Amino acid sequence: MRLTTREHLSSSDARAAILSCHEELRGLLSETIHCADDATRSERGFEPLRVHARELFQAFEAHMDFEERILATALSDVIGWGSVLRSQVVEGHERQRATLASAKSALDASSLPPARVVASVRAVADELLLDLNSEEGCLLTAELDAMATDTPGG
Repeated sequence: MRLTTREHLSSSDARAAILSCHEELRGLLSETIHCADDATRSERGFEPLRVHARELFQAFEAHMDFEERILATALSDVIGWGSVLRSQVVEGHERQRATLASAKSALDASSLPPARVVASVRAVADELLLDLNSEEGCLLTAELDAMATDTPGG
């Protein structure tokens, strides 16, 4: 996942970088959900699920850090709403970090039955997917605002 940026990034480039990362995260989510489905059918599928879930959780944490570094740039075209959208994304990240911390604890807990861990990973994956969709709504608002201000008469 590309989590570095050039020094002078346009708002459009920043949004594109975030959306590109979102696509990569969707791939990890898909793999993790597939592993969760496999783990429900067989005890042998439980360890691969742990591996995929850890990778997914680490990737999301890294992505949130990256996104917060370039979020102001990505939303700079939003006239009047940029700070509100940025706050929404940052609040979402706070919630995601708490969810991921809890999920990592559950993943490492040896006392939890595998079925409960599988259900927890699946629930977290579903929640993260919803969060990606929500963030993309914020980015789409920024893109539309940028297009409106760039057109003649806008």
